[in-house]
Amino acid sequence: MIRCVFFDLDDTLYDYEAVNAAAADALVSALSARCDIPADTARAAYRQGREDVKARLPDCAARHNRLLYIQRALERLGRPPAIDAIYLYNIFWDYMLEHIAPRDGVLETLAFCRERGIQVGICTDLTAHIQHRKLERLRLADWVDCLVTSEEAGVEKPSPGIFQLCLEKSGVPAGETLFVGDSYEKDYLGARMAGIKPLLLVPEPDRPIPAEVDAIRSISEVKDWVTG
Repeated sequence: MIRCVFFDLDDTLYDYEAVNAAAADALVSALSARCDIPADTARAAYRQGREDVKARLPDCAARHNRLLYIQRALERLGRPPAIDAIYLYNIFWDYMLEHIAPRDGVLETLAFCRERGIQVGICTDLTAHIQHRKLERLRLADWVDCLVTSEEAGVEKPSPGIFQLCLEKSGVPAGETLFVGDSYEKDYLGARMAGIKPLLLVPEPDRPIPAEVDAIRSISEVKDWVTG
């Protein structure tokens, strides 16, 4: 019997990739205008700044921090690192938060779990502050019984530590917990290694499902897995 369902957040409960690309475009346009440089130069600086940060900070939440990407981009451009960083950071996240929306069936599925006394958890890589803002913007905060971010856990998925913290917070054994996410390596394999029942979300109809993997095409299908 499933007594708790943990969901990944980005690209699981909402479509992250499309909005992230558009938010990055808005940031690059603002960086180009602020520094009076070509858009291609601004984009290259931001991309390299992101790569620098990720290389320096593997397996920790700060490796996703757009403020660090922007600071490093400004440094690479020979600009003062603290003058425009917050302005550009807000350009990115204001766009992102304005345009995200829950996937079809998310609210109904969370309500279904709540009605049946099944806990709802969120387990997500990234910093806690921005993930809290996303949950509020998506109007999901009221449905979340426990929340784990990689910033809090000190490690990212698929590390066992982050899944163990999920179990500690929920108080539900691994064998009675379901984990739903879009990443085969991070979510599916990570949960399975922790003894949690994994379920892979594959919303793109043309994206193949790996062999011998339990998968769904829509969040609404979670209801079948908690009652089946």
